[in-house]
Amino acid sequence: MGLIRGLIVLLVAASLSVSGVFAQDRNSQDYSWTKQSVPVLLDAQTKPLSSPLFNGLKEDEAVEGKTTLGCHHGRPSLDRREQERLLGYETVFENGTRTHTDVSVQNFNWTASERPGCPPAAHTRRKRQVYGADGRFVISDSHFITKYPFSAAVQVSTGCSGILISPKHVLTAAQCVHDGQDYLRGVRAVRVGVLQVKTRRGRKGRRRGGRRRVGVAGKEEKEEEAAAQVMEGGEEQNSLDEGVAGRRGGGRGRRRKGRKKKEGVPDDGGIERGGKRRSRMRRSADPKNRIAFRWTRVKQIRIPQGWIQSVSSDYNYAVLELRRPIKQKHMELGVAPPTGPTARIHFSAYDDDRRPAGGGGGEETVVYRFCTVEEESDDMIYQRCDAKTGAAGAGVYVRLRQEAGDGKGKWQRRVIGVFSGHQWVEEEDGGEQRDYNAAVRITPLKYAQICHWIHTDPSLCTEV
Repeated sequence: MGLIRGLIVLLVAASLSVSGVFAQDRNSQDYSWTKQSVPVLLDAQTKPLSSPLFNGLKEDEAVEGKTTLGCHHGRPSLDRREQERLLGYETVFENGTRTHTDVSVQNFNWTASERPGCPPAAHTRRKRQVYGADGRFVISDSHFITKYPFSAAVQVSTGCSGILISPKHVLTAAQCVHDGQDYLRGVRAVRVGVLQVKTRRGRKGRRRGGRRRVGVAGKEEKEEEAAAQVMEGGEEQNSLDEGVAGRRGGGRGRRRKGRKKKEGVPDDGGIERGGKRRSRMRRSADPKNRIAFRWTRVKQIRIPQGWIQSVSSDYNYAVLELRRPIKQKHMELGVAPPTGPTARIHFSAYDDDRRPAGGGGGEETVVYRFCTVEEESDDMIYQRCDAKTGAAGAGVYVRLRQEAGDGKGKWQRRVIGVFSGHQWVEEEDGGEQRDYNAAVRITPLKYAQICHWIHTDPSLCTEV
């Protein structure tokens, strides 16, 4: 617990050492929310399909996809029949069988549909982009990497990331399991990995260290949450000099000469800026503990017809149901709120360029980043959060504060999007093209669909 306090102090010192760049008004970076009713999605008819061939190929680099912001404004909305067709879904089971399900949508205002009728963007993708100085935080210390919210990020064995949205469900990108024509070759035996600390066991298989005292767990959770908030409350990533995350401030933050450094406490909590480790950085490596992936087989996969039939980037998401629940805190699903020029989003992923060399045996890391939303449509979020191949499928989240009568509210995180990768966006008047990293936005209709996949009980999906 002393180690956690040390990490928090170091991170707070880092936040104070950059001339107050972290002292911005948090109200401009976070969202508030009140409970709202959402549509209800019901299964209408399910029919068997022929088994897929599992011959799809995962493309790491290709020509960029392109869409037009203008197509999302001022055009007629999709009619009810077409929208329900796109929200129909396909289920592929671990034994290789497959079904198609038609759906009906209840309690939705079709005359004011939030999803305009746009032509689908080209189903092509390329490696993810880094804009300017690499602003990603590479986290390796076990006291962060295995704790919420970073621990909710998972790795999909097809070479993607995802996020745990229930003990048995992972949200990821559809492109991570289906190439638009067929399921990928590795999907038949797809697995999901979560990072956990493997502790050396003593005699009779019992873990050393004894029983945890009552009350300790609650204190540690508060300290871990405070440390996470310091990271998530930072300044825009590319506007800071490299290495800020681990830098200590002057004055009170400096260690007195001759004072012995507390053993086991790293200079920066095992967090690297831009993925470069400085010489003064040391990890609290305990030989008894080792961070490793624990893999779980996937029981079934669900993908919307909007991806399979229309190959639309608006429907680039999928849900993997696991064979067994994961005893790790998941992140609740939400609906993307209205965004603005200062709206901040966050996500953690397993970028390939930060994976252990040689495919294993090295230190496992998770890569965290945040940035502001630069452009948006009704179904997509366009931003320049730095990312590389392997980050596709990561859950994009925001910090939300529930509205309360006294002006105070409980803070929590909600998944409001799925990171998909790089995309060219054309301005509304057909002029300049700009490149962004894109994420699929979770709308009320998509929330209804994903919630239905998780619970199957409509009564559990009426509000968010």
